[in-house]
Amino acid sequence: MIAAMQPQEFEDARLLWKMFYAGQSFEHSRVAAKYVLQKNIIEDEPIFYPLMAAVYVLYGKPFKKSCGVGCPIGEDIIPQDYLELHRDLLKHRDKILAHSDANKFELFDVGQANQVRLVVRSPTDKSLICSQLQANRPLLPHIISLCLELQEKVESSKIELFKRYEKYAPNAVGEYILNIDDPNGAFFKPAKPVVEANSENDQK
Repeated sequence: MIAAMQPQEFEDARLLWKMFYAGQSFEHSRVAAKYVLQKNIIEDEPIFYPLMAAVYVLYGKPFKKSCGVGCPIGEDIIPQDYLELHRDLLKHRDKILAHSDANKFELFDVGQANQVRLVVRSPTDKSLICSQLQANRPLLPHIISLCLELQEKVESSKIELFKRYEKYAPNAVGEYILNIDDPNGAFFKPAKPVVEANSENDQK
């Protein structure tokens, strides 16, 4: 008979899940930011905005609700020196880059960040445009440094949690899913193999 997890064990299983995906998000955000700098991509290039949006959106994923694992990661993981940057990244992500709120983000001299405007250049030259607030390129080195620090923290947490619950890892060869949805089940649940199958397909 499989023993049910204790409440703290179940919460730690969910935390371990969140740490894995947080590390992935910080890595992807860092890589996108590094790519913009390495390739010297500037604001006028068509790929600049999509890449910068990726930097902000991917960075913010761990701090947003994920159905099935409870509350997101909190601000306590953020180094104090980076707290203001962290909050600015999430603010821009939420109001401008990941969503298009019409009245939640105001610029001090032009009104709302997301606007549709009529531009009249002459009586016969009129056009509609939508504003697009460009993310701040000079912040990229700081974003990269922040992501690296968070990756280190997340990795340390992952190692500590796995060591704590490695005793529940089955000895039978196979693949097992980290249990984040059944508090009455085992810490690791048997699953249909996908890792080995993918490895075999890669070799073909």
